[in-house]
Amino acid sequence: HIHTTGNASLHSWWGDLLGPNQAFDTSRYFIVCANILGSCYGSTSPSSPKPSSEKEIYGMDFPDISIQDTVRMQLLLLRDELQVQSIKCVIGGSFGGMQAVEYAAQAGSVDSEFAVNDKHDQAKPFVRTVLPIACGASHTAWQIAISEVQRQAIYADPKWNNGNPSPDDPPLAGLSVARQIGMVSYRTSMGYEKKFGRKVRNAATDDDAPPPSYGSQAPWEVKSYLIYQGTKFLSRFDPVTYIKLTEQMDTHDVGRNRGGKEKALRNVHIPALVLGIDSDVLYPLHEQKELVSLFPNAELKVIHSEAGHDGFLLEQDQVASYITGFLEAHD
Repeated sequence: HIHTTGNASLHSWWGDLLGPNQAFDTSRYFIVCANILGSCYGSTSPSSPKPSSEKEIYGMDFPDISIQDTVRMQLLLLRDELQVQSIKCVIGGSFGGMQAVEYAAQAGSVDSEFAVNDKHDQAKPFVRTVLPIACGASHTAWQIAISEVQRQAIYADPKWNNGNPSPDDPPLAGLSVARQIGMVSYRTSMGYEKKFGRKVRNAATDDDAPPPSYGSQAPWEVKSYLIYQGTKFLSRFDPVTYIKLTEQMDTHDVGRNRGGKEKALRNVHIPALVLGIDSDVLYPLHEQKELVSLFPNAELKVIHSEAGHDGFLLEQDQVASYITGFLEAHD
């Protein structure tokens, strides 16, 4: 799962990495991508009808879901429903990276309830390797704050109605602003400067005068971009789901109920490759360095990019190279 707002359609996010002889080699690997509980892409979510009523949806009554819950659900899906015997590697970026870390904690050791026996009747981890990208061991105050500002944008919309929004007239203006805040946090100052600078759009005026170069009517290119992204987002997401999924991201803490981060991962001896982005403002590189220090058998590789957090989506050649090398190096 990629980002808060991504779906499980791997080809739409990492299309150049999927297919025969690609990083996700479909001629060699059985690849599973699962939407998360609470997502609006097919899973039960706030917009789903309550079991007791076909007409009433969950809305804000949708239960709080943690990343630990989501990963356990996926593990049960893989083991019990798909009858997968072992997982070669769990790979994910951003929100998906958090899940990869949680997979390691829940099923990456011989002490796990998901451990399996090999042909010699020796206990082996169900998950054999993990590759988390652009995330840390827990959601920090910095990330929670950025998520909260986005939620507050939705709450400030009058149509939020004190937590009782109408499904037929939801607070879309607030959701649009929330998305725009997210789009800023995913990138960098240098990336925005390169892409937009101080350019304004050549918008025609009634008297054919040039557009204003400053002030509230200035048609900044960056302003147009953000408004466009905020508007486009409304066709595929709803405000309550956005709130619930950002809250689920905030639950990320591999050490919760496990005695802390160090204790949670110290018995996870499976190989781990952690990828970080040198320009990531949202999940800074020092968090991936910490994550490597927590895994007993981990290494760090750095994606070089001016794109910030979105670098793991945009720098596909680098990502593909690291994934391919890691998968080749470990059974």
